[in-house]
Amino acid sequence: MRNNLINGFLLVLFTWAGFALANPIEQTLQRAVSENKLIAFYFKSQFCPYCSQVEDFVFYDEEVSKKLRSFLFVELDIRSEEGSKLARRFGVPGTPTFVIYDPKQDRVVSLIFGSRPKGDYLNVINKACKLYGIKTC
Repeated sequence: MRNNLINGFLLVLFTWAGFALANPIEQTLQRAVSENKLIAFYFKSQFCPYCSQVEDFVFYDEEVSKKLRSFLFVELDIRSEEGSKLARRFGVPGTPTFVIYDPKQDRVVSLIFGSRPKGDYLNVINKACKLYGIKTC
């Protein structure tokens, strides 16, 4: 399915079979802290053509998806309750926005907005990996 970012990502889904999961963001934050991982939040919206471009040309790219395996990857609809709350908290300007977040320090490590070239996303990911000494990316 095109909208699911597969290729080895850990994709945290907020609904399953139509039932909302209890506190999925809190569970993800706790997991990230316990596994000593950063979280990569991807904010999108249903009819966003630029989101489709980022998914097709960036996230589906083998080099990018391999690096993102070092993070917990969370895809959020910016219109959902969880998505809009976190978007306000992180200062997300619109969709698509990619945020790397450190749950231990409760801080945004980096943010990139818009349909940008793969290299721009890789630079953001590589910077976070270097800053946090993540050797797997």
